[in-house]
Amino acid sequence: MPLKTINISLGALIDLLKNMDREAKDEIFDRVFIESETEPLSSAEREALITAEDQLHQGGAIKWPFGK
Repeated sequence: MPLKTINISLGALIDLLKNMDREAKDEIFDRVFIESETEPLSSAEREALITAEDQLHQGGAIKWPFGK
């Protein structure tokens, strides 16, 4: 996708975002900040993933106190 740029004042951008529904804001966030990876994992990445999964299954993962 070709790069597109616009010039807009910060105040106008904030007002625009305030008036959008959640779905529209989510779509903008996805397009601007989320990068999709389409390349296959390298052998180092694959090994790191296997190690992390093994640690998780062996109870080696750190529990995160969600909701506290």
